[in-house]
Amino acid sequence: MRNRKIKLYLALDIKGGRVVWGYRGERESYESINKHSVAVSTSSPTGVLKELKPKRVYVADLDAISGKGSFDVSTLAPLVDELIVDRGYKKKGDAEADLSKFIPVLGSETYDLRNVFDGVFVSLDFKNRFLGGLSLREALEILNSYRLRGVIVLDISRVGTGKLNIELVEKVASLLTNPIYVGGGISDLSDIERLEEMGVEGAILATAIHRGKIPPDVLRW
Repeated sequence: MRNRKIKLYLALDIKGGRVVWGYRGERESYESINKHSVAVSTSSPTGVLKELKPKRVYVADLDAISGKGSFDVSTLAPLVDELIVDRGYKKKGDAEADLSKFIPVLGSETYDLRNVFDGVFVSLDFKNRFLGGLSLREALEILNSYRLRGVIVLDISRVGTGKLNIELVEKVASLLTNPIYVGGGISDLSDIERLEEMGVEGAILATAIHRGKIPPDVLRW
């Protein structure tokens, strides 16, 4: 795996100022990550980063996504080489303002993809269906007309399960012209190798690290 090209991102789901363990999008029942992890002893976002030392991090600010406040994600930027953040964006101006601090992720769960713009990530969010006001095909047609950092295929119902939705990744990849990233359901290094063979640009993972299925040092390559 040391010669791989795929970029790996540690996922931090942050709720109430703590990193929590995500499972199938059942956000109300999420508990502090250190209760479930063999890799970290804390639920502090900065503490988790200092213990795991990842190069790249994806943050889902769950309070902001659900409209219940937000976390000052910019405090994490000095600790990593690349920080990408879904803060539940609804307004283009808010995402544009954050570009100076980190790379915004416009999630289809909250953001109208008809207002997308160059230089950001877009997350195609799924939970038994595509979450967004458009059909998946309509969304992809819009995204293909922009130069994005990447498009994340995020099956929220697979988060924490170790069951990657390969069929969904293949479907989106066949219609997408921007770089494709994948999150939700990665179980071990074989999943990462499979995604790399498919031409996936980056993978977002957490549970496999916290369960000891993937060694934390892969996050530093």
